[in-house]
Amino acid sequence: MSYKFIFDTNVLKDDSINKFKEAGIIDACSTGRFSFYATPMLLTERLSFADQGKINPKAMSAVQLLFDIKWQRLFNEFGGQEGILTSELEGKCQREFIFRNHKFIKNALGDFFEGKEFNDNAKDIIAADRKRWAMEKENNKNSYKAMWDDIAQKLKNKKFSKKDSAFDSFIATTFESTAIYKINQSINSKFPKDQIVKFWLAHKDRCPYFNQFIRGRLFTAWHYMASEQTPAIDINADDDIQHLVYLNGVDCIVSNESGFMKKACEVLFPGKDYLSTDQFVERLKNV
Repeated sequence: MSYKFIFDTNVLKDDSINKFKEAGIIDACSTGRFSFYATPMLLTERLSFADQGKINPKAMSAVQLLFDIKWQRLFNEFGGQEGILTSELEGKCQREFIFRNHKFIKNALGDFFEGKEFNDNAKDIIAADRKRWAMEKENNKNSYKAMWDDIAQKLKNKKFSKKDSAFDSFIATTFESTAIYKINQSINSKFPKDQIVKFWLAHKDRCPYFNQFIRGRLFTAWHYMASEQTPAIDINADDDIQHLVYLNGVDCIVSNESGFMKKACEVLFPGKDYLSTDQFVERLKNV
């Protein structure tokens, strides 16, 4: 069975890329021993040059790897009316919305390496994705603040002890109300909000990505609340959580982040692999 993986953005740097290539990642994906699944966050960061028609030389090796490696699939985004979260909550079949067509991106990369600019369609799509990503980061900043204030007040009323808190206890107290809050505040559906809430309450098992998305956001709040200090939540934590939620569909994420993201993966996805560059290289050599 093929080993399915996604890349965190921090591993597409020259040192890691060279190690991947030396370990035979291109052949491993071509033969089906390994399967690379691209994510919107990875492409948004690594292809941000595309709408300008030029590339920073420092990013060339990363883009070259994305062109050379076989893509199994490209995950859809979470947000938006056609995104994973809304589609799940509307009761659609997963095969209708989990993945996007990635051929136009691969073809555009091929054109680029032949000395051509990305075509206008590719430029527009990537530019729109980047603009949407930036807007979502700002919205997430505001959403986290509102969630923090709401949860902090509820826990204060319940005299919830941060020192003695466990994530399972925390999520039992906050999961359902936070999910409903998320639906009412930012799920963009053609159906009424109360209908979406009723569907989710009755069919939670059909919404694994949405459920893990909420669990991830709650983990962020819990992680910082349970700290000895109470630092401001890093809005990049949301990107980490979103990347981890894609583990619903793969076996592994390759990341060199050893702090928050790794801790979140251990709690949210205990059955999945969180591998550094060197650990992933060892698996490439031995599988």
